[in-house]
Amino acid sequence: MSERKFKEILKLFSEDLTATQIANISGVSRVTVNSYLKKIRQQIARYCEELQPATHVVKPVVSPPERHAHYDYRDGGDTAVSVKPEVSRAIKPIVFGIYRHADRLHTEILPDVSRAMIHAIVRGRSVLETFGPAERLRHFNNVVDLGHYRLYRLEHNTIGDSSNGVAAEDIDAFWGLTKHRLAKFKGLNRNTVYLHLKECEFRYNSRNEDLYEVLLNLLKTHTLNLS
Repeated sequence: MSERKFKEILKLFSEDLTATQIANISGVSRVTVNSYLKKIRQQIARYCEELQPATHVVKPVVSPPERHAHYDYRDGGDTAVSVKPEVSRAIKPIVFGIYRHADRLHTEILPDVSRAMIHAIVRGRSVLETFGPAERLRHFNNVVDLGHYRLYRLEHNTIGDSSNGVAAEDIDAFWGLTKHRLAKFKGLNRNTVYLHLKECEFRYNSRNEDLYEVLLNLLKTHTLNLS
């Protein structure tokens, strides 16, 4: 693909068009467009991970050949996860945490946090006294149950900016953007939820900038593997 055509695709991606819309406008097949968009999202995820504060240690995003250690749920495989309220109880919910640090929002998928654990915490039970997944929740201002499409506010945050209403307002605005963006997919593949979540994080944190220029600069240091 020529540089001119790639930049056209990148520009359309920066405008938040779907793969189908980009394919129709650019004249590039949707299969090819999807391949490029996935690679772009992988670099966005790496970039977001590099900006995470040291207090939140995350696994590095996968590098080819692809591994899905931190967003591949083994009991879900390639199941499409509904983002509507009527979600099957047989499907393990996707839960992610949100916190604010140094004027940026950060997200992290929490594969070991259950729906029952979230409900217990919200009701004020002492589950946070324990170690493991529940203890990790202390690092987040909010968690989202993506299966039920619901944001939960946590009052116990020990890291990040939680001393005033700025974090709450910021997170509400981020969740509004994320909810709108994810809803248009009408179901997400569990193997790509992480990439879409990091894209939402990136878009929100870059909302006051020219996203196309930000992406061009990002790809200078996080080059695409086109093989």
